[in-house]
Amino acid sequence: MKSFFEKAKDILYDGIDYIMMIIIIVVVALVINWRLDGLFATNAEELANEPPINMSNIDFVPEDFEHEDKPDDNKDSNKTQDENIDETIKIDIPADSLPSDIGNILASNGLINSKKEFVQKAMELNLDTKLKSGKFEIAKSSSLEEIINTLTK
Repeated sequence: MKSFFEKAKDILYDGIDYIMMIIIIVVVALVINWRLDGLFATNAEELANEPPINMSNIDFVPEDFEHEDKPDDNKDSNKTQDENIDETIKIDIPADSLPSDIGNILASNGLINSKKEFVQKAMELNLDTKLKSGKFEIAKSSSLEEIINTLTK
């Protein structure tokens, strides 16, 4: 009778080990699935709905192109450009914001042209998971890389 209890105890202990291993594997698989779904599925759906970038509307004037300056209009436009360069925009990134949400905030404040470009550049630089929340002051003339670097500090 004693050997029966010994065998039952051994089976129970071994079974608990296997059950614990299965529970840990299931929890890890669920966490990985949740994180990947949260990072990629939501962004992919939102980015798929955004219209593609139309490059035909962008004006390009070569640097060596000579043109006549209008004295009054040109001075005013240079002032406006200089003011925009020095202008900083204050933004507030909420906690747990996804890169696409941050892209929306930046686009609505006129710091970037497209949230799609922002998300792609952040992923290209491997900084999409390092974007931080909080209050930031970003110069309106900042490049996309400078904005991403500011948001990761």
